[in-house]
Amino acid sequence: MDALSLLLLAAVTQVPALRADTVPPLAAAEQPYVVRSGGLELAGTLTLPRSATGPVPVAVIIAGSGPTDRNGNSVIGIRPNSYAQLAWRLAERGIATLRYDKRGMPGTQGTFDITRMTLEDFAADARAAAESLARDPRFSRVVFVGHSEGASLALIAARQGAPIAGVVHVSGLGRALGEVLREQLSRQFDSATIVRYDTAMKYYLRGEQPADVPPQLAMLFLPVNQTFMRSLAAFGPPAAIRAVRQPVLIVQGETDLQASVADAERLHAARPDARLVVIPEANHVLKHVADRTMAGQMRTYQDPSVPIVRDVVAAIADWILARRR
Repeated sequence: MDALSLLLLAAVTQVPALRADTVPPLAAAEQPYVVRSGGLELAGTLTLPRSATGPVPVAVIIAGSGPTDRNGNSVIGIRPNSYAQLAWRLAERGIATLRYDKRGMPGTQGTFDITRMTLEDFAADARAAAESLARDPRFSRVVFVGHSEGASLALIAARQGAPIAGVVHVSGLGRALGEVLREQLSRQFDSATIVRYDTAMKYYLRGEQPADVPPQLAMLFLPVNQTFMRSLAAFGPPAAIRAVRQPVLIVQGETDLQASVADAERLHAARPDARLVVIPEANHVLKHVADRTMAGQMRTYQDPSVPIVRDVVAAIADWILARRR
């Protein structure tokens, strides 16, 4: 999870719970699906277009950071329902999808040591999903649609050899995590706090627990997340996107406050043959909003009835339908 999400946690969890709408449209037929990854079983939802008369393309929707479920909702109070909406809109275009709960969510069967998890472990789950779908005769080809941190996981899983025809990189970072975190925090805290943060993060990424952590930033330094944060800090998005052999689509919302157009442009510079689509007035959860403040965007993070931007769906669907094996 990035700094912006973490620091909004206290405010978000004060909002009364909303029930996310999980009823698909008539164009979509949904059924349970289990992703088997190593010794784990991850609960998921397979969405099929009812109009299908033969094999159709299928997209694996890879969730973003934090405790995010298959629909794009989080136990910390973020409830845009964006992934469910994306699955339904793609079904209307004749594209199947699989969305699954990340390991550690309540639907996970099996055990693992969360203190040892890295980006590569989560990417292995996405690769396992793709391998399962690639063996299914209902599908003509498999693509990844990774959102936020899930976009990085899509690049890693593709590099690991997942059997996919392409990667859709949505609202992901184009820079190292450390640079992004410091930039976000510098907009919110005074220079003395940032100096303390820099020192604490140096120790944290060395595998030590820092002694002097600014209280308002304590959630960034939880011992349980140390191994995972070290893997995040070591991940370089430009190098990762260059290593992907398959075609890549980069989709970026113009009013995204967590990843920026500059991030997307940096990725495009690293991979000039990728297609870059910037969606006007689309934010990080793929909802329409012109306001560039978090206060002004908060409703779109918390109200599952707000629809995702149709241009986001069109960009992804058109690109997937143009792919071939």
